[in-house]
Amino acid sequence: MASRPGLQQEAAALAGAVRGALGPRGGRALLVRPDGRALLTRDGRRLLEALGLQPPTARVMAACACRHQSATGDGAKTFVLLLAAVLGAMREGSPRRAARALPAFERRVLERAVARGLRPHLRSAFPAGGPGAELEAAALEALLEAYLQGRLGPGERRAVTLLGCELCARCGARRPPALRLLCGRFAQLHAAAAGLPLARSRVLPGVLLRRDFAAYCPAGGRLRAVLVTRCLRPVLTGPGVECAVRSERQHRAALRWCGGRTEAVMEHLRSGGVRLLLSGVKQHEEVIFYAKLHGVSVVECLSSEEVALISEIAGISPYDPAGDSVQGEIAEAAVVTFCQPLLLGSQRYVHIGFSSAGAFQPHCLVLCAPVDAINEQHAAALHGAFTMLLQLFRAVDQECGAEGESQNGASGVGSGYSPATETRVVTESIACGSSQVSEHQLGACRGETAAQSSDLALQESERPDGTPPASAPGPHSKELSVCTDGADSAGTHKLPALCVGKGPEKAVYGVTQSCPSSILEAGSVLPVGGYFEILLHYYIQHYAKQVQQSAVTAISNVVADALLSIPKALYGTERNGFTKFYLETTEALRKNQPLPVNEKGLESVYCKYQLVTSVLHCVTELLNIDLIIGVKRPLQKIEDKDSDDDF
Repeated sequence: MASRPGLQQEAAALAGAVRGALGPRGGRALLVRPDGRALLTRDGRRLLEALGLQPPTARVMAACACRHQSATGDGAKTFVLLLAAVLGAMREGSPRRAARALPAFERRVLERAVARGLRPHLRSAFPAGGPGAELEAAALEALLEAYLQGRLGPGERRAVTLLGCELCARCGARRPPALRLLCGRFAQLHAAAAGLPLARSRVLPGVLLRRDFAAYCPAGGRLRAVLVTRCLRPVLTGPGVECAVRSERQHRAALRWCGGRTEAVMEHLRSGGVRLLLSGVKQHEEVIFYAKLHGVSVVECLSSEEVALISEIAGISPYDPAGDSVQGEIAEAAVVTFCQPLLLGSQRYVHIGFSSAGAFQPHCLVLCAPVDAINEQHAAALHGAFTMLLQLFRAVDQECGAEGESQNGASGVGSGYSPATETRVVTESIACGSSQVSEHQLGACRGETAAQSSDLALQESERPDGTPPASAPGPHSKELSVCTDGADSAGTHKLPALCVGKGPEKAVYGVTQSCPSSILEAGSVLPVGGYFEILLHYYIQHYAKQVQQSAVTAISNVVADALLSIPKALYGTERNGFTKFYLETTEALRKNQPLPVNEKGLESVYCKYQLVTSVLHCVTELLNIDLIIGVKRPLQKIEDKDSDDDF
């Protein structure tokens, strides 16, 4: 089994390496690459990857943090700090017992603390009058600026934020389909120009291809373009085909046929209105010759990513002349509004405007900076920000079957619990407050006995501050824009009730509610600056008191205290900054008053919740390591060729 003191020391060392770059006041690290190039960065993933870790368990910690940031676009530094705090607080008891208690804590305490404790404090990044289908412009700017605070300097943050907001607005990337394409194809949707100030950066319509024209024939107005992935000049031979040429005359005749066929293809393209040929391969010189002759511009040697981007934006497939006939209609053609060369610094580009066939409106970002390293930093920060925004459209729902578990039994501890069996992550949860219930959910509720539910029923009639849930909402509820299943006709927010009894709808404390309970609604946000950690710390402590298992209670206290390490690191440079912030926030919670919000930025609650669960899963894996084997060469597959007849 892995040594817990060793894990604590390794996690503490990783936390020390990234703590100085955390938050808006964090500093930058100078990374020198093997080729001698230098990079100033505050990105947690780059810092962890540059450490060159030797201990296997330390590499596992860094890999988990980097994997989390790749999935959510955020949180590598916070991941390491929280992981170090959780491992450092586990001082007593058996590591195996603590690992077994973590899944039960996640199910019995953490999910309830988020779904019931945090929910009244959440805001929505979606318009107040409708479902979460599009990000509000103000929320988009607040999310981007808060995200970039931990990655860029104060002189760059505002300019890059405005560029990101403009790119999202022009591309239509405030909705999931367009935002997903922007995230997946961001490397092809931006270009860098070194030697220019950041203020020269622009959002341009269309797409920039990192190539120059092989043949350029200027044309005005709307024109048609085709995409090809093979050479248009026919070949005499192919894989598995032999061409027998018995004389020089036959060879010349074959070449004339190939030339005539190439000219016929280009004539057919020109007669079909095609004025632009986009090729994923290098075309033969005869194709370029006949393209110039017929006024068709050619861009060749496009990368597979650029070909996929054009195909996805324009909704076309690669064109291929059918058989021996070139007279068929050209159906796979895209509409191009303009096509022209563009020079950025010393790099030549092809600037093309496409008419999109989907929700994405093609635009590209030109980033300018004095040196390439700064451009790279800005591009990585924006890409991570768009990935984070995509997670905002996700919701976390919990079925009622997860509630039916005996609190006195030990089935939740070490029972092979898998988060995937209890928690459903719903992508693009647009319908907020829907009363439809799936057959699977109804079956889970009907199969749940009243005894099982009542055994785990929490005291919903009493909030942590002692006020009943049916009381008038606090002053902060006016600021909410959250659509929930428990909202009445007046829009008053109600805490989700626990499913008790049989049937698709359950009555608890006079509140009738449909079966599925949502842990997090899509679009949930909170102000930045440690509010999520303080709130979760407060409500974990409250719900931990209602669990009668000592192991789960102990883990709850460990995680609750570990969460405070994040705001402590954020306010570490201010004298008594964290103490003042913590006391003001908890005092407002106890008195049911609005939170003392001092920050303008917002952060995604989904990303923060995923961060906590990812850290807990990483801790579970680390504490369950039994043996570490150093392998100096690749593992070889051992095949057992013996049969039962040999014995």
